[in-house]
Amino acid sequence: MVIKENMARSHNLLLPRSDYFKWVRAAQKYALHFGVGITPDPAKAGEKEVVSVVALPNGYPLEGDITEWLGVRFPDLLLDMIEVGTPERLSEVLAERVALDQPYRTLVGEKSSSDAVTRFPHDRLYLFWPTDYPTILQPFGANAELYVQYGLPGHEGIDIRAPHGTNIYACADGEVYLVEDGHNQHNYGVQVRIRHAQGYRTIYAHLDEVLVSVGDHVNARQLIGRADSTGNSTGNHLHLTLKKDNATAESITDYPLDIIDPTPYLVYKHQEAAVLAALGITKDTGSLDSYPWTQPCLVGVNSREGGSMQEVDYRIITDANIEAVKISAQTPAATITQLRRINPDMFILAGMQPSDPAAVLSPQAWVNELHSAFLTFYNLGIRYFQIHEMPNLGQFGWRKSWSSGESFGNWWLRVADILKRDFPEARLGFPGVSSGGHVPGQRLDAGVFLDGADRAMFQADWLGVNCFWNSEAEMNTSTHGRFYEFLRERYPNKLLFITGFGNTNAYTNPVVKGREYVKYYQQLRTTPGVGAAFAQVISSASRYPSMVWRSEAGVANAIAAQVGRREI
Repeated sequence: MVIKENMARSHNLLLPRSDYFKWVRAAQKYALHFGVGITPDPAKAGEKEVVSVVALPNGYPLEGDITEWLGVRFPDLLLDMIEVGTPERLSEVLAERVALDQPYRTLVGEKSSSDAVTRFPHDRLYLFWPTDYPTILQPFGANAELYVQYGLPGHEGIDIRAPHGTNIYACADGEVYLVEDGHNQHNYGVQVRIRHAQGYRTIYAHLDEVLVSVGDHVNARQLIGRADSTGNSTGNHLHLTLKKDNATAESITDYPLDIIDPTPYLVYKHQEAAVLAALGITKDTGSLDSYPWTQPCLVGVNSREGGSMQEVDYRIITDANIEAVKISAQTPAATITQLRRINPDMFILAGMQPSDPAAVLSPQAWVNELHSAFLTFYNLGIRYFQIHEMPNLGQFGWRKSWSSGESFGNWWLRVADILKRDFPEARLGFPGVSSGGHVPGQRLDAGVFLDGADRAMFQADWLGVNCFWNSEAEMNTSTHGRFYEFLRERYPNKLLFITGFGNTNAYTNPVVKGREYVKYYQQLRTTPGVGAAFAQVISSASRYPSMVWRSEAGVANAIAAQVGRREI
């Protein structure tokens, strides 16, 4: 494809977050020459017409396959993929473009050209995702200091999230040529090896059990085993190794034993349908897409903070056509009655925590304090209960009642066990955490906390998520407004509730916030597995001054008005 000299397009350069400033230095002359914006934020990059993407393998771990991620969110975006492995190589590529006065080359998605790049060519290997959990725990080549003892330059495969007993699938069509049952004490433990076309072979290690035999012909995404942590492994996961015949001898790889990086061949979960369609293949992909919820995501709001709902709150709920309300443990029965007068089908979720959320209470003491509220709500037909709130924050018990995600998870499981005895139909939810990194004395890193709480989250009936942002760009990132995507990757078959969301920026006009909320509700309406999204907050006497939907004088702001005018 030839770039037209007179076609000026707005243009961003997307760089990996890891070693970001090294990549920036490599791109400075190019950016200055062409006036190109530089960013590590895919959502911000997508605001332009063209994005040049440094397509480093696993360079955007939060987004997964960056081409697909950008394509889904910005369907009219033109992509210039720069496949380089180091900042030094990027500098060389961009210097050549400067010399040619050509800012980009062939564009993926160029609709006016017959030479647009084929996204899924037929003549290559595709490795369909081998678990139901699309998260890479340890990438290829990582932690060289741990693998030098084995004569390896780094990690010889990729470790993929796979909790104990969960499904392991074949990555591609092939023939099983080796099965190990673990008795020979191999570092890989229980394992399966499959031979594919074009000399490729895959190894699936640390399994609990194998469901195929040597000589079996398997199809891509066919169930072949169950996950565990057998062999030389700490923690349940799947280790996947890819080999290609003669790769070492032909210097295709720096690794011995013909080991190559599987990352460029991976088909991420959200790509499966498109890749299969492009290849003309019709088969079950094995995806988990059935949730215990039959409705689209409901438009919800959190009830009044720090007091009982007032008449103006009910008017706003009526005028904004609210479909779901999250109440607190201190909510009187009369509020529930009034909400159901407004809408007999109103979905009500109860967020249960004591009046002092940081109080140090044993599981039994916590249940004792809230038992009467549970009984009242249960007798009024409420079945969805969230146990506690943002447990990785100091103000909600971290460092006092529990020190880690694991200790909170154990506490949560004990509470749930006690409650199920008296309220057998209750659907008990694991609370949303405060997303973000570690803040000494205030917050334990969200990812670290969730790793520790994994067992409890698997056993919960549903999972809560908090999604807050400061700008519309942040609203579209998986670390803020789309934090539910992070949870979905970890727990693909769990029902999610966004128990708190909103724009926290005190300087953002309520009109803008209202428009953002409408967009947010709209995108969630078609997102499977999300039951309801509860905005923070309809009103408050003292907290969340920048997020309320009305003033304490009883005047509704533009957030409520915008939501009320939505078309969904």
